[in-house]
Amino acid sequence: MSRYFATEEYETRWQRALQEMRHRGYETAVVFGRGGGTTDNCGDILYLSNHYAISGGMDSLIWSARSFSGIILQQGHEPQLHIDEPEVRADLVSIRDTRCSSHPFRSVAKALVERGVKGRVAIVGTHFIPVKYYRQLQEDAPDIEWIAEDDLIRSVRRIKSPKELDCYRIAGEGATAGLNRLMEGLTGGLSEQEAAAEAAREVIRRGGRLQTIGCNHGETLGFDQRFPLTGYSADTPKPGDIVTGTIHAAFFQGYYLDPGRTGVRGQPSAEQRRLIEAAADIVHRLSDMIRPGVRLLEIAAEGDRLTAAFGGSVSAIMKNFPFYGHSIGLGFEQPRISTSMSQADDIAEENMVFGIESFLALDGVGAAFYEDILIIGRDSNELLTRSPSYWW
Repeated sequence: MSRYFATEEYETRWQRALQEMRHRGYETAVVFGRGGGTTDNCGDILYLSNHYAISGGMDSLIWSARSFSGIILQQGHEPQLHIDEPEVRADLVSIRDTRCSSHPFRSVAKALVERGVKGRVAIVGTHFIPVKYYRQLQEDAPDIEWIAEDDLIRSVRRIKSPKELDCYRIAGEGATAGLNRLMEGLTGGLSEQEAAAEAAREVIRRGGRLQTIGCNHGETLGFDQRFPLTGYSADTPKPGDIVTGTIHAAFFQGYYLDPGRTGVRGQPSAEQRRLIEAAADIVHRLSDMIRPGVRLLEIAAEGDRLTAAFGGSVSAIMKNFPFYGHSIGLGFEQPRISTSMSQADDIAEENMVFGIESFLALDGVGAAFYEDILIIGRDSNELLTRSPSYWW
């Protein structure tokens, strides 16, 4: 096999990361990631090295920190990757200096001591590194003061390169096709799990890796998913039921999308139509509004205004996700579009990728969800998820 991105792409990423380190006052940083079947904290390692750790499981007598890997970034040095596997996939991994170890945290600490590194070192990943592995770093590199900089690489990843945007366009085609299969099944008489299976086949045959396919209908509609363990239940929506469907997946080369739609099995009532069309309208309006230089707080305020103008009630999913969108890339990214979560200086920038979403609920009718993914362009935005807005 060969890498999708050229070596030069990775070299540019390393230089951008080192520049951000200098801006923050760091000579050395260590970036940790976790794979092992998950996709929520593997993005920084993928971005810098194209390595994904496949193993998972508990510690044993012969290894610790399975599924974790770390990258040492140091001014004047090439990156050094530490993995928990016995051999490196040289055909895929972009970092030439790769160390294999059964104890990747101790391997990183040993390498830093050998280099004579002391004092302040940035560490990326404190939001998911277990305490026991952090203690390995402290024990084996006692002269280092670890400073949490969890957004160090995310801040570099935020603006996508031309090659990344091409990758996202391929991913968008898969997301659209997968969501179409899901909504066709939910509105066409299939059970949730049968509809999810049709969507999964479409995503996987196009090179995607699924995190979850979320479905809901009936009395649980105000929640994100009818059966949280799998995302879908064995139940079949009845004629007249509102149905919701969403797919969270790394659709191509690890790049993430999470589009969603709401429909009705059969013809909608007037109130069902009003609810679903209003949710879609909010996303369409906010998608037009998010342009380079626009403050995200302004977009969130407009979302709040449109939601209040609709009226209705507040569902569990609305409480769980108090925002109208988020940056996205090799996983969910910051910033969010929210009056409670956005910072005053958060703005949309050219070549960022955003998910724009809305949630509405109406007592006695149900709940609706809608999300599109788009590229922020200089002259106009580019819609990546092109599934129909309405399903009935």
